[in-house]
Amino acid sequence: MSLHIVHFIGPINHHSACTIRNLCLQALQSGASEIELHMSTEGGNMTAGFALYFFLKSLPVPLTTHNLGSIESVGVVIFLAGAKRYACPGTRFLVHPLHWGFGNLVAADHSRVSEWRDCLDFDAERYARAFDEATLDAPGHVDIRPNLFGNARLFDAAQALDAGMIHETVQARLPPAGATSHWWNA
Repeated sequence: MSLHIVHFIGPINHHSACTIRNLCLQALQSGASEIELHMSTEGGNMTAGFALYFFLKSLPVPLTTHNLGSIESVGVVIFLAGAKRYACPGTRFLVHPLHWGFGNLVAADHSRVSEWRDCLDFDAERYARAFDEATLDAPGHVDIRPNLFGNARLFDAAQALDAGMIHETVQARLPPAGATSHWWNA
């Protein structure tokens, strides 16, 4: 068994999603039989986040995710791609209404605004489906749809355990040198 740990701390954008994908692919090419993603993220771009979620779900080896600090917004979806999910004591998860930034956009017509609304609604529903799929058998299963359209919800590690977002609250530990390969974003 060859464990490879990908370390990621930062925002989710197209560059970081591609970096995580490439690190996982390098781990596979190096003989990984299991990958762990140790992460902390404030979330970010929904398109990049969902692309990374579906990529991680496609990995041909078991994936474990571990919350090292805070998992927010689309980062929650990415985190839920893990078949095994853990959080360090004192960590948190944040689910909140989805939003888009418009950069330098100064004008839009009705059709474009309607398209953006439809895309936000679509992303909120696929976020909720990913959450439901990962947490459905939890004793304290939570419907997060109201948190995606209304008030945000913060989960500490104990609440995340009850909701089925994680399987255990445990401090992350790195295996002894030489037993594991490490990959990180720069």
